[in-house]
Amino acid sequence: MMRTRQLFPFLLLALSCTGFATGSPWVLEKDEDHIQLYTRSVAGSPFIAVKVTTTINAPIEKVASAFGDGNGCSQWRAMCKSSEVLSTVSDTERYVYLVLDLPWPLSDRDMVIHSVARVDPQSRTATVQLESASTMYPAGDYVRAESEGSYQITALSNEQVEFTYIMHADLGGDLSPDVINPRMASSTYEDVKRLRLLAEK
Repeated sequence: MMRTRQLFPFLLLALSCTGFATGSPWVLEKDEDHIQLYTRSVAGSPFIAVKVTTTINAPIEKVASAFGDGNGCSQWRAMCKSSEVLSTVSDTERYVYLVLDLPWPLSDRDMVIHSVARVDPQSRTATVQLESASTMYPAGDYVRAESEGSYQITALSNEQVEFTYIMHADLGGDLSPDVINPRMASSTYEDVKRLRLLAEK
């Protein structure tokens, strides 16, 4: 039986979204190396939502452990500069503060993420919902970003999972969607590609 404590010793750091639920249909932008990248518009936002799906040849526990415990950046998250758990509500819920290392000429951002995990033993699926919780930590030297989204890991067998990552973020400041949207899509795709390589080692 899958146990939440075993699968989520971490409760995640992420760039992610719920507003994506009210967007347009997903559009497949890239299907390469068994990784599918989708985008969609989000009502009321100039920034797109991104969905990446792939199959990972590793046990579900190994994939879940690649996320770490929230203190310190996961190896697969390229833009993560630092991460720390602010508050642990339970085995399945916590608040994480992270700083994002954005490429020049963009300045770094920070965000506070509230993550809640659930496990469905019947479908052998673990899901983590993420949303911004900016009031949990005061704004300081960084531009505050807002985001929400989800991770879903479904065990296809004892040695293979299907992984889906959905995210939408507003990085704050005066940023052009024409610049940010392509970068967001490509960086999310590359993050998932790194996660797969890490989990399959």
